Amino acid sequence: MGRTSKRACAAAGAESIMPGTVQGKMQGVKYYKAGIYARLSSDRYLKKNESVETQIEIAKRYVEDWNRHHGDKIEIVGEYADLGKTGTNFERDDFKRLMQDIRLGDINCVIVKDLSRFGRNYLEAGNYIEKIFPFLGVRFIAVADGYDTGTDVNNTKQMASEIKNLVNDMYAKDFSAKAKLSLKQRREAGSYVGGPPPYGYEACLEGRLRKLKPDGNTAEIVRLIYKKFLEMGSYQAVADELNDRRINPPTVYKKCKEVYCPAETAYKGWDKSAVERILKSATYTGGLVQGRTSLTARKEENRVRRPEEEWVRKENTHEAIISQELYGQAQEIHRRIQERTRSHNHPAKGCPIGENIFDKVLYCGVCGRKMTRHSYVKDYGDGRRERKGGYFCLDSVSTKRETCPESNRISRIELADILSFLFRAEFATQLKKQRDYVEQGQALVHQKKQELERQLRQTEGAMAALSEEEGEKYMAYRLGSLPQEEYVRYRLWKEERLRELERQKKRYQEGGKKLERKGDIYLRAVRSLIRLKSGNALTRELVEALIEKIYVYPGKRVEIVFTYGDIHREGVE
Repeated sequence: MGRTSKRACAAAGAESIMPGTVQGKMQGVKYYKAGIYARLSSDRYLKKNESVETQIEIAKRYVEDWNRHHGDKIEIVGEYADLGKTGTNFERDDFKRLMQDIRLGDINCVIVKDLSRFGRNYLEAGNYIEKIFPFLGVRFIAVADGYDTGTDVNNTKQMASEIKNLVNDMYAKDFSAKAKLSLKQRREAGSYVGGPPPYGYEACLEGRLRKLKPDGNTAEIVRLIYKKFLEMGSYQAVADELNDRRINPPTVYKKCKEVYCPAETAYKGWDKSAVERILKSATYTGGLVQGRTSLTARKEENRVRRPEEEWVRKENTHEAIISQELYGQAQEIHRRIQERTRSHNHPAKGCPIGENIFDKVLYCGVCGRKMTRHSYVKDYGDGRRERKGGYFCLDSVSTKRETCPESNRISRIELADILSFLFRAEFATQLKKQRDYVEQGQALVHQKKQELERQLRQTEGAMAALSEEEGEKYMAYRLGSLPQEEYVRYRLWKEERLRELERQKKRYQEGGKKLERKGDIYLRAVRSLIRLKSGNALTRELVEALIEKIYVYPGKRVEIVFTYGDIHREGVE
């Protein structure tokens, strides 16, 4: 048998007998498998005669009337509806499904209420009606417009459809301009015009304006996120903290309105991007920055970033959850994270920045601020490359602050050399008292260990009492006698208190072991220092084990506070 042309099959589709029809009908009768398409515009005009259900019902009544008065028969085999989709483009889920069924041969007739429901773009709508559908052998019917490609289409009807499509296109453009103007006016009036309100807020109407107000259930969670970020300095660490507490992320909370995930429910946790969005949003300070992006006319999912001068800024539009000071501190940490990320991709290959061994101990002796590290790569004439760097007080180079009037800088090599000299001088005298230090230290360890054991027993008792109290609060919340807002507030307090007690317990448990190891650690550090020949041999572990703080003063003067000092003095006395 010869191969049948696909084009011939497509053209013959409109005259084929439908599967499941009764045989013996008159020859020459055409049978159509129809799909009703309805669309509700994204302008959200929810009038009764524009609803999807009404559009489908109009098409069904048309088919019933047609089948009673005409020889050709239409059977409805599918319904397709796009809710909240603009007519200016055809990137719609159910329209794509309709086209897929057409290509598979399941549909050979498309029925819509009117041409505007099919599309408001003149060129694309005309391309489908006049070219694509005829090529695929698909009949197109627009009920309210009296347009039917299955009947004799004369030039007048074709011209009428083109005029209607053109009018629909013009309407869409006119409406778009008016909608943008209305949106701008509402933004300038301080109305929140975004989608769902940010996590931590609820949206409510005040007159004609949509305002934000703190959500009593989640506002405390937002404050917790900022607090933990300032403590940890890491988005992922904050996300891990929230996951440990089984706090539902924003997407889950919006669905279930439960702040905490029950133990019997699968938990979908936070990721660092969700935490970062909250920490970078100025909305939590009580102001709105809107209009950063705009939709293109053709693609609803494509957003165009607008110039910053076109953004609409409005202060004091709603109650703040986070203070401006706290928000500024979070942004400073974000800036430092960005700097660290960029430094990891430094173009100076072969010259890694290396570990900052003084990160936790180095401070400005004038203002008390932590010293900032700087680094650069130096190229030598013989082709060698070496990373240089040092530390400086940011306040001492800032023109906005007067706390450090004199420049305060020191290079890494200079600091390491000074420390090596001071270490040798300090430990030269302490080595002579080594026996006294060890004997008296052991007695002190025993005394302090007994105190730690007593504190440990008190901590464990407090933890047991908290656990019992939390069970009572949870039952009251589940029975409805305790509002969720109060339960969340108590739960946050309880968890903070419990974590603090757990940290105390861990400190007390490890304290005895640390005390016993103190003498050995000290002696090992002494032996390491004796072998020091240059500052390059200093390590972060050694520095942090021996030093509590290093103060740097202008002129490269350095003051050191040793961590072992108090214990040593107590032991010797």
